[in-house]
Amino acid sequence: MKKFLSIFFILFFTSATIQAGAVEQKKFDDNLSQEDREKKLDTLTWYNWEEPKDHKTQYEKANAEIYILKNEYYLKGSKDINQYSWWVHGEENKKDDVVIFGDGYTAYAKYKNEGYVTIEDWKEVKPKELITEMRNIQKEWAEDLKKQGANYVESIEWIYEPDFNEQDNFVNYSYEVFWNGKNGKYKTMQTNSIVLGRKGYIELNFIKTISSNTTNTEMKEFANFAKEFTIDVIYKDGSKHADYKSGDKIAAVGIGGLVAGTLGVKVLAKAGILAKFLPLLAKFWWIIIAPIVAIFGFAGKKNSSEVSGADKESISRRKKRRK
Repeated sequence: MKKFLSIFFILFFTSATIQAGAVEQKKFDDNLSQEDREKKLDTLTWYNWEEPKDHKTQYEKANAEIYILKNEYYLKGSKDINQYSWWVHGEENKKDDVVIFGDGYTAYAKYKNEGYVTIEDWKEVKPKELITEMRNIQKEWAEDLKKQGANYVESIEWIYEPDFNEQDNFVNYSYEVFWNGKNGKYKTMQTNSIVLGRKGYIELNFIKTISSNTTNTEMKEFANFAKEFTIDVIYKDGSKHADYKSGDKIAAVGIGGLVAGTLGVKVLAKAGILAKFLPLLAKFWWIIIAPIVAIFGFAGKKNSSEVSGADKESISRRKKRRK
């Protein structure tokens, strides 16, 4: 009897422990009050929320650091990020390592341990060919999406063409997407960066709320902010791209192919690298140009809203702290 009870209590507490650490796989109910939402979100570990300050956060997985501004707060670790994604978006997110929330924007960071990415094929990158193929793919999908009653893409334009920063070894690019669908026309933008290291790369995705009234100048302003943010993502000594040594693992594709792969196009992208993105594309039908525009309806423990001049101020503060 004692043995039975011992086994029972072991199983009970083991089950309770698993349940306590489990992720609740459902979205917030629309009828859930703001207070109850905040109570749930308070169970996550938020950084830079209490006594916020400018500081560097350690990105252990990449052996790097990310500079955080006082007005930014963030989540680290797959469990909290995944739980946040379920509650707010109704879907899992096991890919991102850090999610940073600012004034009207969110930055997602993930590290890919794919080996040293060479840069020789950068000269082969042709932005016009990349954007043309992206448009053609969307044109092929448009009719099926219309029949499904889903939103579809009418046009895509570069805000900033892919640009390689030789000093800091990163690529930055931004594009604007014009949509049509059951609720009418609207547009979105996405800005991406790829920061090269010795053993892999950090991929950054920047999402910002925009409207039909957002001007091209304002979008370029945010794209510039993303560039400044990317400069503040720094690998530690020994893990920098320049620290490469003979014998290190070489990535399957160069930086040109990597950029093409993140855009979901075949130009420059080898079959191997594109295949890694296809499962994501199949599940979310082109999430790379369909950022989650509803994220700022309830970004975190507080409502984030666009702040006039916030991007310019953040750029200034980032530049100033590097002097």
